[in-house]
Amino acid sequence: MDFIERLFGLSPDNGDGSTEILWLAVLAIVVATFVYFRIQRRKLRR
Repeated sequence: MDFIERLFGLSPDNGDGSTEILWLAVLAIVVATFVYFRIQRRKLRR
């Protein structure tokens, strides 16, 4: 898990991968929230 280091050439977490895991977790939460609200909106239209 060192895609930030590879892409930008800097290591905000000193190479331990915690920043990348945090970004992936935030992305997963955003996607799950978007899907949830899309499903809820679709149910209201019926």
